[in-house]
Amino acid sequence: MVVIKDSKNNVADNIGNTYYNKLYDYSKIIGYSVEEDNELKIEFNPDRPDLFSFFALKESMKIFYDNNYRIKGILNSSSIKIIPDRSILRERPYLLSFTAEGKPIGNNLQHIIDYQERLHDIIGKNRKKVSIGIHDLDNVKPPFRYTMVEAKTLKFTTYDNYTGNAYDILNKHEKGREYKDLIKSVTKVPVIFDSENDVMSMPPVINGIKSKVTDKTSKFFFDITGTDFNAVRSAFYLFAYEMSYTGYKISVCDSGSNEDYNVSNYDFREIYINEKEIKSLMGTVPDDVVTLLRKMGYRCEVSDYGYRINVPGNRIDVMGPVDIIEDVAKAYGYDNINEKKLKIYNAGKPDKKNDNISVIRDILTSVNYQEIRTFVLTSNEFYNRLNYSGEVSLENPKSMDYSMIRDRLYPGMLNFIKINKRNGLPVKIFEIGDIIKSGKQHTDLCIIYNNTKAVYSDIYQILNYLNTRSIDKKITVMEKKHDEIIEGRGGNINIGDDTVGFMGEMSPDILSNFEIMAPISFLEINLDKFLSYLNKN
Repeated sequence: MVVIKDSKNNVADNIGNTYYNKLYDYSKIIGYSVEEDNELKIEFNPDRPDLFSFFALKESMKIFYDNNYRIKGILNSSSIKIIPDRSILRERPYLLSFTAEGKPIGNNLQHIIDYQERLHDIIGKNRKKVSIGIHDLDNVKPPFRYTMVEAKTLKFTTYDNYTGNAYDILNKHEKGREYKDLIKSVTKVPVIFDSENDVMSMPPVINGIKSKVTDKTSKFFFDITGTDFNAVRSAFYLFAYEMSYTGYKISVCDSGSNEDYNVSNYDFREIYINEKEIKSLMGTVPDDVVTLLRKMGYRCEVSDYGYRINVPGNRIDVMGPVDIIEDVAKAYGYDNINEKKLKIYNAGKPDKKNDNISVIRDILTSVNYQEIRTFVLTSNEFYNRLNYSGEVSLENPKSMDYSMIRDRLYPGMLNFIKINKRNGLPVKIFEIGDIIKSGKQHTDLCIIYNNTKAVYSDIYQILNYLNTRSIDKKITVMEKKHDEIIEGRGGNINIGDDTVGFMGEMSPDILSNFEIMAPISFLEINLDKFLSYLNKN
């Protein structure tokens, strides 16, 4: 998931009270969640990156609620050139750039820096596919040059006043050490110079001091470089539209590649749909398809085929007619689509494992434990809080929030408690779900008791009750050191000589990392192993 957050006062000031009060209603249309505590948090699915800021949300709501249809494009032409040479083609061959001109950025400086890092994570895969440089255009002199230079001979001062050659920066500066492995060349580094041969940027690592932006910057130059053109184009449009929403005039620079890649043609690209396609997916055809699509931010006209839709460049999620029809359904309202009885021609039979799991579920709900579900894909942020890196990571995640495959249930459940702290104590929850452990997939059960005096005996009592009502075997708990458990306050759960899980009182360090104040006693067992004893005499 992607979360944007700010103080409630800042959000109200930036988007206005009218749209602030519509955030909940609009969430039912778009499909995001809103949480208000000390600050306002909005959590998105990764499929709408064009909305990942409060400025973008405001523009989208203006179109939807005020019929303020966006017809005119945002892109103008700039005379500024950035010239790549052939030496860069094997390193980071794709380059797009634009300028944004308006009033001094002021308090929104931090916003565009946060947005830059958000795109680095979501689109750039931690800068591997895309990196974005932001520069004060008044402090540099175009045309600009994008090339490769010997690392040990290139000396410059970084935006945070570290002076050294590029080799030193890559090996001694914090950002250099973090991103140096993204540069494939052993001896050379990619560099963007201005016409006075001053370093503006060493993509994808760090910017130079000369072009550093401040809260007084009013003319920006953006360089977007990368190894994947689709990702570069996506970052280009998302940031260009974001700067437009913030009140800036956007102009596309000549980066020597625009015509080859048809970047400008991507804005308001054409997609056609017809009523037959709409009905096959929605089950009905609304009377006002054109109006509904305009409310969702598209240009739309009736055509010989049916409807001609022009898609804005920042709607990078739209790949074809199905995505357009989904927006028709959202604007129409899913609740307004009549239900139809499904035609089912086959009869199924219960799965024995699912039947057994249902028994476990009934046992736990009978003692007032509530079942929750968390995502199989999760964030390495959860594991960082456990001083553990996780077992299986995704090579090319859609979002860094979904970059790991879980190998245990309790981290996601702790995050659930953290999010729902305002609901009070006690918290009695359990989860049954699949994990991948030591390269093998199996189903786990995790039970958590969170209260002002949650102790070992509370969770041991639940284990005994669960055992008595299900497999009815002799279970022992053998003291064993676990990083998650207070030493001496838990251990392994054994059935005979077979270890099926572990249990105990949660370490205070972990609770602190998840901002949980009250103690927790918990257990996590391999449910496949546990249930196998149902069939053993």
